[in-house]
Amino acid sequence: MLKKILSVAMATTTATAAFMLSGSPASAAPLWCGSWLKEPSQASNISPVNGTQANVGGSTYIRVNQGSYGGKWYAWAKMYNYGFDNVALIWINQSDKEIYQCGNRDGVREWAQDYTAGVDDAHAYKVQAKYVHSSIVAYGPTVFWR
Repeated sequence: MLKKILSVAMATTTATAAFMLSGSPASAAPLWCGSWLKEPSQASNISPVNGTQANVGGSTYIRVNQGSYGGKWYAWAKMYNYGFDNVALIWINQSDKEIYQCGNRDGVREWAQDYTAGVDDAHAYKVQAKYVHSSIVAYGPTVFWR
């Protein structure tokens, strides 16, 4: 348990610092999914977004995946090997350069229990997975996308 807490704390510090360079901290990101894909599992050409995976303790890890659907590319956060945890997608908008959080596939909740809605590449240009368990929050690496 201590190992999980330490690894999550280290990931949180590193990832928060990365987002703080580009504006406000990701923890204060408003909820918005842009034009979202409710079921990213229906996308084709699904693959991980390089550099976004983060171990958040034990065998649990988060990452951002991508895929195409209806002529657009979408990115979404996904959690693997988890228990009672939640995941969200943090992304920076192309037009206003603000940080947003997208969660459940309905587009109106901050968190998902397995994978989030997908945000299209016309909106998002930087992406990052966010994890929470109880009061512990961790972030994966932030990368430029598409």
